[in-house]
Amino acid sequence: MDVHLLTYDLSRGLARQMSQGMLGFHLDAIYHTSIQLNGREYVYDGGIVDITPGTSHLGQPMERIFLGRTELPMEVIEEFLDSLRPIFTIEASAYDLWRHNCNNFSDSFAQFLLGKGIPEHIIKMPDAVLSSPFGRMLMPQLTQAMTSNRQNGSILGIQNGNTANGHSSAPQPTRPQANVRVVNSSQELDAALESAKKTCAVVLFTSATCPPCRAIAPTFDELSAEAGNKAVFIKVDVAQLTPLPEKNYPRATPTFVTYLHGEKENEWAGADPAALRGNIQLLLQMAFPRHPHESLNLPSFSDPNARPVLYSKVPPLEKLLAKMGATATDPAVQGVKQFIEARGKQGPAAATLPNLSQFAEFLRKSIHSLPAEVLFPVVDLFRCALVDARFSGYFAEEKDHRTVLAILKFVNSHSDCPYALRLVTLQMACNFFSTPLYPEEILRNEGLRAPIIQLISSSFLDDSHNNIRVSASSLMFNLALASNKARREKTGDVLPEGDSVELAASVLEAIGQEEKSPEALQGMLLALGNLVYCTPSDSEVSDLLRTMDAEDAVLAKKKQFPNEKMISEVGKIERGAECLVEMDPVTQQTTLLVPNDSDPANAKAKSRKIIEEKTFTFDSSFWSHDLNDKHYAHQSDVYNSLGEEFLDHNFEGYHTCIFAYGQTGSGKSYTMMGTPDQPGLIPRTCEDLFERIEAAQNETPNISYNVRVSYFEVYNEHVRDLLVPVVPNQPPYYLKIRESPTDGPYIKDLTEVPVRNLNEILRYMTAGDRSRTVASTRMNDTSSRSHAVFTIMLKQIHHDMETDETTERSSRIRLVDLAGSERAKATEATGQRLREGSNINKSLTTLGRVIGALADAKSGSRKRSKDVVPYRDSILTWLLKDSLGGNSKTAMVACIAPSDYEETLSTLRYADQAKRIRTRAIVNQDHISSAERDAQITAMAEEIRVLQLSVSESRRREKDNMDQEEKLEEYQNRVVTMQRMMEERSLVAEGKIRSLQTENEALRLHLKLALDSLKNPIPAVTVKPATEEEDETEKAKAGQEDKENAEDGESLYDDSDDTAYDSDVIEDNANDMQDYMRSLLSDLGMFRRKIGDDKERWVGDVLAGALNA
Repeated sequence: MDVHLLTYDLSRGLARQMSQGMLGFHLDAIYHTSIQLNGREYVYDGGIVDITPGTSHLGQPMERIFLGRTELPMEVIEEFLDSLRPIFTIEASAYDLWRHNCNNFSDSFAQFLLGKGIPEHIIKMPDAVLSSPFGRMLMPQLTQAMTSNRQNGSILGIQNGNTANGHSSAPQPTRPQANVRVVNSSQELDAALESAKKTCAVVLFTSATCPPCRAIAPTFDELSAEAGNKAVFIKVDVAQLTPLPEKNYPRATPTFVTYLHGEKENEWAGADPAALRGNIQLLLQMAFPRHPHESLNLPSFSDPNARPVLYSKVPPLEKLLAKMGATATDPAVQGVKQFIEARGKQGPAAATLPNLSQFAEFLRKSIHSLPAEVLFPVVDLFRCALVDARFSGYFAEEKDHRTVLAILKFVNSHSDCPYALRLVTLQMACNFFSTPLYPEEILRNEGLRAPIIQLISSSFLDDSHNNIRVSASSLMFNLALASNKARREKTGDVLPEGDSVELAASVLEAIGQEEKSPEALQGMLLALGNLVYCTPSDSEVSDLLRTMDAEDAVLAKKKQFPNEKMISEVGKIERGAECLVEMDPVTQQTTLLVPNDSDPANAKAKSRKIIEEKTFTFDSSFWSHDLNDKHYAHQSDVYNSLGEEFLDHNFEGYHTCIFAYGQTGSGKSYTMMGTPDQPGLIPRTCEDLFERIEAAQNETPNISYNVRVSYFEVYNEHVRDLLVPVVPNQPPYYLKIRESPTDGPYIKDLTEVPVRNLNEILRYMTAGDRSRTVASTRMNDTSSRSHAVFTIMLKQIHHDMETDETTERSSRIRLVDLAGSERAKATEATGQRLREGSNINKSLTTLGRVIGALADAKSGSRKRSKDVVPYRDSILTWLLKDSLGGNSKTAMVACIAPSDYEETLSTLRYADQAKRIRTRAIVNQDHISSAERDAQITAMAEEIRVLQLSVSESRRREKDNMDQEEKLEEYQNRVVTMQRMMEERSLVAEGKIRSLQTENEALRLHLKLALDSLKNPIPAVTVKPATEEEDETEKAKAGQEDKENAEDGESLYDDSDDTAYDSDVIEDNANDMQDYMRSLLSDLGMFRRKIGDDKERWVGDVLAGALNA
């Protein structure tokens, strides 16, 4: 269906014209929106109203925006709208023109339908107006104007102005609508009566001209509305009904005729409302008899207005987001935070839904990216938001429930799940029930229901945290309440029998274990009571409760919790027991007698209408109660009647299976294993097997026999190999189960040892028995705490020398010793024994369901196509799949004991069901001629060659990959070396640059000094050589002159005497100096090239000085 958004302008165009001047920004309209869907316009106007599109006084919409398509059925959509009616009301505290208006409703409705809201500029329009000074000034007047309209029952007048075209959906008390079928022909009448064959029908023969008919018609319509879908009400106009010879229709009006299950029940005439009401009430009671529970004083369970438990408390969001770390800044998280805050401060309707698809994606990513210790604040934020029906309604209709399943499966998959995460996950699941959509989806969808039930069952086992058990009880209560309501009203799906049995077993074990918390016990009792209230007395749940002695388990809590009133509603007075079983070895009948009047159990028997003996006929019946009885059956009698026949089948090539079923202490292990003095079926079968093999080998030596055995136990839903010795102080090693398309389920790495004689097989059997888990309970000092399966694989190979053919026969002998079903009160089990009993009961209950499903299927009962045999619900039934319903001849030994009437009856019923199962056993034999054998050998050799080539190719590719990895590593090392060399060269270059800089500075200073010397030249003095006499005379004269100069203070040289100055010499020296400088400048050019771009820094000043010189 297409979804459109209709937008109206409440300002009639004024906003577009005047908004810029008054508000300071442009505003297209004062938006009023609605959702158009399936030919109707859904709008919020003091209540949720649906009208014909465009027929309100607002006229035609300003714009019609296509939002998308929805695949949700109208029934689901109408149910979601019903959940919104308490939010979108006319009440003064709820409606706000600016924050809680029609746009909020349209956005919430669109989020549910499509996963996205309406355009953001429409949602934020009120905030934009109120942010302006003019908008804040006008707000009181506009609010007052809108408030005045509430007196008329609406805000905009849509509801009152469209009574002809629309339907008000305001949450006002309304009477149920009449559901009367008006027929105009005999064919229509027959069709209407045919539709009521499973219930009842009331037919009113009336006439348009009959005044009494018009007077009784309102009462008839009222009774039709009250009856709902329990009865079909039909109105026939006799003037339009064609008379038929075979149909004797009444002609007087008004005449009433009632039908019960297709048969006429009563007929009367007259317009008497009291008679009509009384007869219809009697008809409904006959069609739907009152359940015995409804006649008891059970106020805690009979309240039709009971509501689910929701966890609506919101923690400080800032602290919660702080625990989320960096993920708290995600826009999806901030949007949900703002939604929760707005909902808490301003009310649910004022809170605009965030982007739910974005938040769902964030949750799914967080499951994989965040550790379990940090994930709990994310789930807690989700829990807080799920309290809102709009929020939970969206996730109830999410495709494949990807988000919630990701959370549930994550928690269930972690056996060591942190306490905080498990607690908030339980509370999150409780908040699913804030919308009516989720209970229906959980009850309908097994993929969603299974992880919820697993979460409940596993949480009940947490004996260290009271809050976990309380929350698990609340979740189970919500689930049981929804199922109970659907069962009593006969609307929608209810919890399947298998899930109800699992929940009942889990909560009963938890009740027996609870010793600390009154709150937890009260929640468990409420959950159990709602689970079994008004259930059929012959249901599997009722059988389980009787088998586990639920009454005694509940009443035992009265001593520890004397103030708990719920115990008196759930439990009853303890009762005694007597042997009520008789067996006739001639007719093979087993009879269960009725308790006598002096037996306290008779009260319970009468409540279940046990007023006659119950007789069952089986293939064989063995009386082993009293050794002195003349019909006492010994172990040899059981084997001769059952074991020999099945061993014959094994030698013929058939698979066989024998398993014992019954209550703890009823003698199952004794029947299967026996004692050294009285060996049971398993030792006798092994002994007889090797005796037959030895005899056959003497008669037909061309037949060879190969015997292998395996021995394992199923303990706490884990498989352990009993032929592997237990290592002290180390946890046991559990094996994994796989399933082959051809051979079915099998145990990976299970030990299968070859045996050659009876002593070897007995040795392995004894070793396995020592490893088997046993413990002491009140009912049995050596109670088996696990299911043990001893399997013998027999292969017979016969080679015919004449035809050169080889015949192989393979058969399997599976001997199963089941652990007994447990009663917590009777066994007085606690702690580990209690957990073991819970798992034992789960597997045995599943075995009963498998037997029931197979028996129904084999007896030709009509079953829905979606019903399957629940083999995989427990490890035991999965491993016995082939034996229970496949290629095997199977026998069930039902062991009963005079301990409890209900337990015995339940065991006999299971055995009676198992008797109706028919398996499809075939001979497992292969004929192979010489040519076929050679062809098989050739084919296998070719296959080996292909596999060898494949292995060689794989090794070659592996070698190539290794070579490539080595080359890559070499290249990486070379890159590292080159990087290191570049770094070293960079350091050397830096050192050279610094050296050149220093040298350049020295040259610059040297050049400067040279230039300065050119500016101030020192004159050269020429000295002529003198003779010796002149030298002496000169010395004497110089000595005299020195005295005179010393006295006169005159200089040795006279500046005015320039006869010794040679200008040509000086000029030549200058030229030489200039040539020298030019060579220096040439060197500077070389330095410039070495230094690079920094040349101007070093030589600029020097060059300028040189040119000036």
